[in-house]
Amino acid sequence: MPKRKKKPDDTSAQADLTPMIDVTFQLLIFFIVCTRFKQDERNHRADLPLDEGLATSVSVPKEQVSIYCNWDEAGQVNDYYVALDARGRKVVENTRAGLNEIVIFPSDGSAATGQKKALYRQVFENLVAGVENYIRNRGAKIEKLEIAFSVNNAQGARSGTAPWMYVSLAIDAAALVNKNRAERGEKELTVTFKFADAMQKFGAK
Repeated sequence: MPKRKKKPDDTSAQADLTPMIDVTFQLLIFFIVCTRFKQDERNHRADLPLDEGLATSVSVPKEQVSIYCNWDEAGQVNDYYVALDARGRKVVENTRAGLNEIVIFPSDGSAATGQKKALYRQVFENLVAGVENYIRNRGAKIEKLEIAFSVNNAQGARSGTAPWMYVSLAIDAAALVNKNRAERGEKELTVTFKFADAMQKFGAK
């Protein structure tokens, strides 16, 4: 009886990984040598802002000037004062005028109408001059002109607003201030409005 041939034992076969490792290292070296990085990938420079942080010269602080309507409900009288936001407030001289003194009624004659227009013009011109002098003398870089027209600046919007006659006068004054700045070649100020009192942020009373 012939003997059966034994099947080869496949479990004893092992692969030689040395050529594979050699090929892997050769490919790795090839890609390292041939790869070209882009300029922006090699640039690790930090693009820092040029208008902030440490500088060789001292930067001028950026501020805003606020025009406050100082409305007296009991006396029906208003005047104005200006401040750097809410600091260093200063009364604008010769801007005090009663509501009946500048509002023109149908019953007013030509003489009374002329007097009210003259007083309105006087208050208007004094407010413009006061704001411009305040900006000129503060020594800060003014970028905004804010108009606050709450009745009580300590209470803010809860107290209501000053009569529109005085608010519109302040708006017209701000427009003339910007017009004068443009004629002098200066940058116009951004005009904003607010009810609440910014002095609350500083604990002022």
